Order: sequence, then structure tokens, then C-alpha cells
Amino acid sequence: MKKHYFAGMAVLPLSLLATLTLLSGCGAKEEKKIKSDAVKVSILEIQNHGYSEELSFSGTIQAENSVQIGFSVPGTVQAVKVNEGQHVNAGQLLATIDETEYANALLIANAGLEQAEDLFNRLNGLYQKGSLPAKDFIDIKTKLAQAKANKNLSVKRVSDTKLYAPMSGIITAKSVERGAMAAPGVPAFTIIKTDLVYAQVTVPESEIGKVVKGQTAKVFVSTLNQELTGKIAIINPQADPVTKSYSVKVQLKNPGRKLLPGMITQTKISTGKSVEAITIPSTAVVRDADDITYVFVAASNQKVVRKRITASGVQGNDVIISDGLKQGDKVVVAGQTRLKDGSSVTM
Repeated sequence: MKKHYFAGMAVLPLSLLATLTLLSGCGAKEEKKIKSDAVKVSILEIQNHGYSEELSFSGTIQAENSVQIGFSVPGTVQAVKVNEGQHVNAGQLLATIDETEYANALLIANAGLEQAEDLFNRLNGLYQKGSLPAKDFIDIKTKLAQAKANKNLSVKRVSDTKLYAPMSGIITAKSVERGAMAAPGVPAFTIIKTDLVYAQVTVPESEIGKVVKGQTAKVFVSTLNQELTGKIAIINPQADPVTKSYSVKVQLKNPGRKLLPGMITQTKISTGKSVEAITIPSTAVVRDADDITYVFVAASNQKVVRKRITASGVQGNDVIISDGLKQGDKVVVAGQTRLKDGSSVTM
């Protein structure tokens, strides 16, 4: 290769100069391409935070009281006064059965009682004068007592032909119709009392020691989009033999009767204790098609690592992490939807 010199300087041939320029341009393009592949993200360095411990459980609304009632005497149903879903008051007439047989039995009992009383009054005078043996007096006295008892039983049977509500509540089941046969011990109606209700939850053995009767609890009812405050009223001391968990009930007032049995609830119970925990914004958490939750953690080489996490609860807009992260980890909190394991990032 011949070199040309101008004013004491060597001049490279045009072909070599073009080649160097091309190589330089390719290097710049390659560097630009690498930079363009990096995803712009925001990160948050993990720190332990103290927070008020709060237990969270899913549950359902239950009625304060539920009773099944029916007739105590057999007979043909004559009338049904209420329907399912109807609110009834204590003492309200619900249904009746034909009382003809029982009314006639009462007439017979009254007649028998009158006869026994008349005989007793006549023989009692003789007994007082000593003209009647004690054995005969005791016999008539016994017959009088039996006649009174027979009348009282007949009065009760007539009364039992009418079925009244034992408490105020809502009819949730009606099992009788006009013309049907009623039998003792067979439920005719189911009534639930909903002036007060319970949010029932199941607490595992590991956490039941943190729950105390009288504690305040917040109950969110998603159906009504409403959060209510109540107190723990009942802690069942008997664990479920299979799950080893305990039933806990939070009592709630229900003045408008909007809370209905079966509604799904989310109950939060504050233990009053402060605990250290790792929390991250809920927006940093990614869930894949297999329902696995994970986050991306930025490494020192400007790449990210996908880490699976376990959440144990929420605190405001943050998620409490029980496993998968440690203090000092740099979690991607923005831009993570465009990442995969090993992606390059810029902050």
C-alpha cells in the first residue's frame, strides 16, 4: 500500500478510510441497539417496616337465631297466614288447623268436670260429718283432680290448633299448605332473627391465640360495598377435628335488615401488636397464567431476576410479603409488565 504525504503527514487511502468509518458506524449502531433493548423501569429498595398486625379472614353472614316450628297436635291445615320472605312479629298468627275434634273434646271435659265437682261437693259434707269413709272421699277427690287435668289438657289442645311466631324475624321456609295434614314434630315454618347478625370466620390454630372475645373487628360486605364495625362475641373452644381450626363470630347490628345470611364477608381483626415485615406496592406484583405471584428484582449487572413471592396480607395499598424477598432487594415497581427473567433494564 502506498502512503501519500501532505505537508509532513501520512494520508490513508480512501478505501481504508471508508472501511474504518463503516466499522465505527457499526459499533455505534450495535451500542445503540443494546441500549434500545433495555427497558426503562422504576425500582424500590426493600426496607423492613413496622405495622399494626391485622388478621384477615373470609367468612359469611349468619342469622342471630334460627328456629323451626310446627304444630304439636295433628290435624288438617285450615289456613296459612304468611309466606316465605315475610317479616313477622312475635306472637303473630302463622297458621291454624281444624279444631272441631278438640273443641268437642273440651265440651266433654267440661261436662265431666262439672259432674265431678257436684259429686265432690255433696260427699264432702258427709265426710266432714264423719258419715263417709275416708277411702270413698279420697276416691272422689282423685276423680275431681283427673277431671280438672282432662279439661286443662283439652284447653291446651284447642289452643295448639293455632300456630304463633315465637319471635320476630323472617320466614325463610314454609312447609305447609291449606288442606294438608299437619303432624307433631314436623316443621311447618323456619324463622330467622336478623336484627343482629354474625360474621362467622374460621381461624387456624396458629392464630386463634391472638383472637380475644370483645376485640373490635372490621367486616367488609362486598355485596353491599359496605364496611361495618363489630365485636367478637363468640369463640368456639372446640376445634374442627379435620382442619384443626376454630369458629369465631363477630356480632353486627342490622337495623335496616340489609345484611342477609349467606353474604360473603372479609373480616379484619387488629391484634394491637406491632410487627416487622416487608411490604411492597401491590402494583409491583405480577401473576402468571398458573396463578403464581412473583416480582422482578434488579441485579447489579443491570438485568432483572424473576422471584416468586408469598403474600400474607395487605396493609393499605401495600402487600405484606412473608417469603421470597429480603431487606435490600431492589424491586421493580413500574415497567415490570414488559419484562421477563434476565431482561436488561435502565433506571
